[in-house]
Amino acid sequence: MPVNITNSQSNEVHTSVPYPAFFSPTRSNRGFVDLRGRPELAAGIAEAVTSKALRAFLVRIAATQTSLFSIGCDLGHHVDPAAPKGRRRVAGGYIQLTSSHYDLVRPDDWARLCNGVSDTLQQSAPMDEWDVHFKLEPVWVEIDDVDQATGAVHVAFYANAKTHHDALRSRERLIAAIDVGFSDESIDATLRSVACRSTG
Repeated sequence: MPVNITNSQSNEVHTSVPYPAFFSPTRSNRGFVDLRGRPELAAGIAEAVTSKALRAFLVRIAATQTSLFSIGCDLGHHVDPAAPKGRRRVAGGYIQLTSSHYDLVRPDDWARLCNGVSDTLQQSAPMDEWDVHFKLEPVWVEIDDVDQATGAVHVAFYANAKTHHDALRSRERLIAAIDVGFSDESIDATLRSVACRSTG
């Protein structure tokens, strides 16, 4: 089945890193945790406790030397009464990523990286119905002796299915495909020019 992929770009800063815990009737976030170089901490992130695939993604990018790192994630599920019958159970979530190259990563660099992830998703969902939205937006970072706005990509993902359990299983496949799309090799190939800018 086709994957519905959309994208957008914002110039407004809505997120600062680090950020405190936030809880509401519809969302729960325990605050920013820097997972870089700490895969054992990534394995215990509460937001990923119900998803083996998200946990594996977080552990991998925490353990490797890639410049990409997570600045937030969450999971949820709901019923979409407007969806076609048999596709009304939805399991979704988001992950937000930035790069330790910070403002050296330009919007076109992020676009190339996300286009590669999109290609992977299109090849990975023969029996699934997925919606994925890539949003490039600035975040304000105050870590690594940095205090400035920098680019980040917010990846919102949704898997539709007939039953709640089918939606959860489909979401696991979706997150695993996103993980493959953001492979170390893809990141290195796309952002290689960024590393050159930092030494040029």
